[in-house]
Amino acid sequence: MPLKVAVIGAGPAGLSTARYLKWAHLYFAIEPIEVRVFEAEEDIGGTFKYRVYEDAELVSSKYLTAFSDHRLPRDAPDYVTPQIYVQYLNEYCDRFELRPHIECSSKVTRVRRGEEGGHVVTVTRSDGSTLDYACDAVAVCSGLNVEPRIPPIKGLDKVPKVLHSSEFKSRDQLRDIKSANPTVVIVGTGETAQDLGQLAATTESVKHVVMCHRDGFVVAPKTAPAPVMFGFWGKGGSFKEKPVDCSIASLFDTAYVPPKLQTSQLLWDFYNQQIDVTFSLIGGAAIGWDQLIGGMPRERMHIDHFFPAKSTRAVPYISAPWRRPLSIMERIRRFFFYIKEFDMDTKGRYIDVAPWPEYVDDNGVMHFRDTGRPESEKMKKMIVKPDVVLFATGYTRRFPFLDESYGTPDTADVRAIYHSNDVSVGFIGFVRPNLGAIPPLAEMQTQFWVLRLLQSQYPKVTGLTYSPQSDPLDPNALPGYDIDWKLHPRCGRDPWAEKRGVDHESYVYQLALDIGSAPRFSYVLSKGFRVAYTWAMGSNFNAKFRLVGPWKNEEESLRIMRGELFDIVKQSGGLIYMFSNSVIPFFIFGTMSMAIHTWYWAKSVFSWGRRNDRIRLAE
Repeated sequence: MPLKVAVIGAGPAGLSTARYLKWAHLYFAIEPIEVRVFEAEEDIGGTFKYRVYEDAELVSSKYLTAFSDHRLPRDAPDYVTPQIYVQYLNEYCDRFELRPHIECSSKVTRVRRGEEGGHVVTVTRSDGSTLDYACDAVAVCSGLNVEPRIPPIKGLDKVPKVLHSSEFKSRDQLRDIKSANPTVVIVGTGETAQDLGQLAATTESVKHVVMCHRDGFVVAPKTAPAPVMFGFWGKGGSFKEKPVDCSIASLFDTAYVPPKLQTSQLLWDFYNQQIDVTFSLIGGAAIGWDQLIGGMPRERMHIDHFFPAKSTRAVPYISAPWRRPLSIMERIRRFFFYIKEFDMDTKGRYIDVAPWPEYVDDNGVMHFRDTGRPESEKMKKMIVKPDVVLFATGYTRRFPFLDESYGTPDTADVRAIYHSNDVSVGFIGFVRPNLGAIPPLAEMQTQFWVLRLLQSQYPKVTGLTYSPQSDPLDPNALPGYDIDWKLHPRCGRDPWAEKRGVDHESYVYQLALDIGSAPRFSYVLSKGFRVAYTWAMGSNFNAKFRLVGPWKNEEESLRIMRGELFDIVKQSGGLIYMFSNSVIPFFIFGTMSMAIHTWYWAKSVFSWGRRNDRIRLAE
């Protein structure tokens, strides 16, 4: 009988999982797998279709976000809208013939263990009918952004209207406010909050916008800054802005870095210092990109720890109340590094930044925590009576359909994907990158989980034999080893424990090493300059890890790397950013890596010689 797998959810993670399961028999000598995808909504797309708002766009670039073997259109903008992305997902379904396997309006209400092994998935249809589906494995791909999280605030019922960001669709909801002085309070400071803040600040009828934070925030650009230097160099847009998530030179950052160097704090500290320099010299503020207020405490502001808000739309309005006449030093800085967007005229519109709301009194006035920060002192002198409170506070991660024996992504101890005692249940798409995107991480997780699942089911099939100590079957792939891929705790806050926070680049490379799809550099060099340059100077795009290994798709991956990816990687994105975040670390850590590799090579040769001497003496 064929292997039967239930996939819960038809967002990017669920569709990617279905694609690899459906076509696994083309990569391994096994029967076709029976795949059934259960989606609670009426159509595919998940959050990108059902929880979007006016003027939204993805914060990850199309180059990184796209799956390894199906790309977003070449003529699409670098950052696509949710509508374009949902269309892309539909095209992905059609290309890989997934629609016959997808059952929409089918909510999974329970997953339990079968009496004779396996699992039983209970599904409730929109007409009230139910189905029990017995299967061998379950992929939980229900997504991070499903159940809105609304933190408790005393007296919130005194506010005329309270919305979660998932309920907000357009400015019209703000124009409908019936008040002499329409006031909007946004709770949260992440990417969604930044977008909603800009929407509220630019809605003519809204008179006052307040954005609340718990312990500071960091706004960072999603495109590499290309400033005008010396008053003329780069003027007129001669440097095309490049997505930041395409600007990381993976060679000697994750690829071919000696494990002792990669797992040390040295790389993290270097990149953190470079970000500080970039923010201060080009961004004009050390606490964030042109961000003059609301900064994160210095001891927590480290790239190995925080999640930057990669939307700068609201920054001009946030900083507007705190701008002062330019000092001599600021004028000098702007002569060397000038970003014209920083001089944007907000036409008197602004956003007040406030600490976290403490309570709303009986008169509907909101009171904020006293933090001693400048924004806290300012808010003490103001009366804020919100007409609308918008919660941009994310979502609660719950799995009410799973029996207790299944655990959650928090208990999945194998690369945050499955539990070491049960490979038959995979949690796909539940890690959160600090800089990157969930869909490509979900694809890599899928490749890893499906491979391990098949290895457990078909241990004697060629290509599926496995032991933790075994070398990859593809001679062009590197053997696996462990690297540092989790975000680090600081000051009592642990982004890994709280949000499953990971470093995108490191996590992708770790999974590639585990899968056996990280190519040797000799192989990469053999494929020509464009492939080698894209591999070395570009980020860890998923297409890199389809060149070799069990999911090898060499011809298409080479085409993508020589074309689309080479074209974006070769862009400078502004010389300052390229040198500080790509070229300089490449040479520093490249030199260190080569020295360490040479030392280990010499040590192994010397040890081999001494071992032969001992053998001769024994004889």
